[in-house]
Amino acid sequence: MSEEVPIRHGQLIKRSVAKSVTTIKAKFQRRYFKLYQDKLTYWTADGKQLKGTITIDSMRACEKVDKDTFNRSHMFQLVYLSKSNKRRILYMQGNCYPDTKHWIENIRKRMDFVVGNDQFDHYHRGAYLKRAWSCCKKEEKYAEGCCGITESNESRTRRLSREVSFNVSALPSPGRSNSGSSGTSRHSSDDSWMVMHRHSTYEGIFSDDEYSDDDVP
Repeated sequence: MSEEVPIRHGQLIKRSVAKSVTTIKAKFQRRYFKLYQDKLTYWTADGKQLKGTITIDSMRACEKVDKDTFNRSHMFQLVYLSKSNKRRILYMQGNCYPDTKHWIENIRKRMDFVVGNDQFDHYHRGAYLKRAWSCCKKEEKYAEGCCGITESNESRTRRLSREVSFNVSALPSPGRSNSGSSGTSRHSSDDSWMVMHRHSTYEGIFSDDEYSDDDVP
């Protein structure tokens, strides 16, 4: 039986999961990552020894990390739930801007398919260091994130499509006026035009606007 081919694989620099999350001193180690349909695994740099596995169904967010959090570029984070249902965060560093971008996109696609609406709505752009979050200064370790989650293009498209379909289905049927008389009402026609116009304006926000020019090295 042949081995499953990963969706994406390659070396990333991983921040070690320190025994104490209150310290900024943590090792950064190069690991070999493999993303599959149902899990993300990471190995020793040579890819020979498995060091950890995170299942897709436990993932809740995959986002960028502020540059000044660890004084490192191209950092991103994977928020997931442990077996005891506690929030855990894996911090990783891509080799360059496109590498980080593609890892985030690939992971999000699997999360959209497997996790769906169970993904978190908020996250922290920083890290919990020295008993506080570096981004919002909240002292509670499990405080709700201070930033809204970033939707992938696929998730955004499906959500907007559902909204448009719902609005269209809620419109009065053609040929029926508000008073119940025959003939197409002006109100129904106006509403139809508004929904169609709203749908056309969505096209401009499907592009990937998450990354600014400042992120390009």
